Amino acid sequence: MSTPAGTSEGHCWCCGKTYSEGELVRLGKHPEAAVCFVCARFLHRQATERTDRLRPSVAARARDVVRHGRATVMSHGWHQRPIVGPALKWIDGKLP
Repeated sequence: MSTPAGTSEGHCWCCGKTYSEGELVRLGKHPEAAVCFVCARFLHRQATERTDRLRPSVAARARDVVRHGRATVMSHGWHQRPIVGPALKWIDGKLP
């Protein structure tokens, strides 16, 4: 990935890809650690899932249903279909 002169680059600690500094999230007390936005979203979902297991609630159950739906879509490859895929990806961006 090329960046304009004067723009620093960094590597995502999760996926290992190179990004411009503006495309990375640095960890508070450990600024040497950075993750890209895609990996940050993945980590947020993982943290939310674990929190939901520790504190069951109606909202947690609703998020479980969404997670199950997401897993079903992925296992069937529906997210890669030409017409359905972009719609599913848009919906996924709006869900927790």
